[in-house]
Amino acid sequence: MRVDEDGQPSQLGFNSHRRLERDISELLGLAKGILADGVVSDAEAVLLSEWLTAHPEPVAHWPCDRIAARLNSILADGSIDADERTDLTELLHQLVGGDAGILDSEIASTSLPFTAPPPHVIFAGRDYVLTGKFASGPRVHCERLVVERGGRCGSTVTRRTDYLVVGTFGSRDWVHSAYGRKIEKAVEYRAGGVPLAIISERHWANAIS
Repeated sequence: MRVDEDGQPSQLGFNSHRRLERDISELLGLAKGILADGVVSDAEAVLLSEWLTAHPEPVAHWPCDRIAARLNSILADGSIDADERTDLTELLHQLVGGDAGILDSEIASTSLPFTAPPPHVIFAGRDYVLTGKFASGPRVHCERLVVERGGRCGSTVTRRTDYLVVGTFGSRDWVHSAYGRKIEKAVEYRAGGVPLAIISERHWANAIS
C-alpha cells in the first residue's frame, strides 16, 4: 500500500478520483447551460474548448476525451460551419441525455457509450447487467425477462459480462448525473478488448419483443 510521509495511506488516488468526478460534473453543467437556448454559438464552442484545455485530467477519460477530440476537429480551421454546429449540438445532447437531461425533469442516460452499430442481442447463455431506471418497469421485472429467455443477470460489470443494458433514465445512485460506475467500468473493459456490448433499453426491449 502506498503511504505518505507520515506513514498513513496515501490520499492521492482518492483525491484524484474526487477531482475527476467534480470536473466531469462541471462539464455536464456547462454543456446543459450551452444547450439551454438550443443553439451552440461560436463563443460557446470556444469556451468549451478552453475549459477542456484547462482541465487535462478529465480529458484523459471518457466522456471528456470524446468531446475534446470532436471539438479539436471542428475548431481546427478556426471556424464552425452549419454541419459542424449541428454535429456539436447533437454530441452535447448525447452527453447530457437529451432534452430530459437539459430540463432535469428526469435524469436521462447519455447515449455516448452505446456500442455502434447496435449488436444482435442473444439471451441464452449470456451474462447481463442492467443499470439505471427503466421505462419498461422495475429492474427486477426486466431482469426476470432476461432470465426467462435463458440469460443470466449480475449486479456488477465484470470481464464475463456480455451486455450492459442502460435504462432510459438515470437513477440516484449514478455519479455525474448522466452516467455511472457500471458504464465507466464497461467502457474501460471494452477499451481493453473485452467483447462487452453496451446497449440502450430501447434496443434491448426490441429484442425482448
